[in-house]
Amino acid sequence: MTRPVAADGSTLPPPPFEPETTAPTPSPGGTAAGSETRVISVVDLTDTAQLAGGALPPLPAADHALVGLRARSVSAWFGDHKVLDGVSLTIAPGEVTALIGPSGCGKSTFLRILNRMHEMIKGASLAGEVLLGDEDIYDPKRRPSDVRRRIGMVFQRPNPFPAMSIYENVTSGLKLAGISCDDKDSLVEQSLARAGLWQEVKDRLHTPGGALSGGQQQRLCIARSLTVSPDVLLMDEPCSALDPTSTRRVEDTIHELRGEVTIAIVTHNMQQAARVSRACAFFLATHDTPGHIVEAGPTDQIFNAPQDSRTADYVNGRFG
Repeated sequence: MTRPVAADGSTLPPPPFEPETTAPTPSPGGTAAGSETRVISVVDLTDTAQLAGGALPPLPAADHALVGLRARSVSAWFGDHKVLDGVSLTIAPGEVTALIGPSGCGKSTFLRILNRMHEMIKGASLAGEVLLGDEDIYDPKRRPSDVRRRIGMVFQRPNPFPAMSIYENVTSGLKLAGISCDDKDSLVEQSLARAGLWQEVKDRLHTPGGALSGGQQQRLCIARSLTVSPDVLLMDEPCSALDPTSTRRVEDTIHELRGEVTIAIVTHNMQQAARVSRACAFFLATHDTPGHIVEAGPTDQIFNAPQDSRTADYVNGRFG
């Protein structure tokens, strides 16, 4: 990746937000002329990590400085159908970035690309680059399971393990990641507290997680993700199935996590995007144009002084 260079020859940091690039876009058959963007068949990429000369060491743990994500010229396909075109975006460390836009514009696909879940879909492919800090998460030697441990995901509907207790649900993240812990009790308390759930469940940790309310289950899933100390937490419409009270509590949790972990959230709720995020990216697609970023920047700018009329129309409810 080429970084900008100052007049004195030093490398400048990346800009906080990078809008859609106009560089040539590759097709599934190869890169466009003059483009350095690689095309990856992500269906085969998992096996590549195992066939290559050993996996890279694990990505650095999240006990150091906050780490952000940077996507560069990301395009995506399902078979021959292109769903994303040239998406470039920096998700700032320790901040909350909202991905907004109408249904079908590629927001959730982009989110799945950020932690290598896109490759789990047969026939899926992508082009471009995703960096966690300075680490390329799509390096052929990088194990997808390691990436997903560092970049957690919270889904639209709560998905706790219903037969497991609250305690077991939280510690299941450790088992799945192959991490040992000498003091699980403290870790469970810390994770539930960070997810804003400890005070509500501390006296019933060994009751089924599936017996919690919908909002509590979603915060339990957040706690489960936090046990492995991720650098980034991705949230795909985490409040869409919740009532207003539960939504407020999840939003409170997001506020409390700001500054501790980098968060990207997909939401169709414009009021929610304005409440929880410091930055926004507006995605759009049409019948003949794949999903792309129309505009990205500070949330206040996107909602109150957008540069593109389509952004203004969307955030003010004139379409979508």
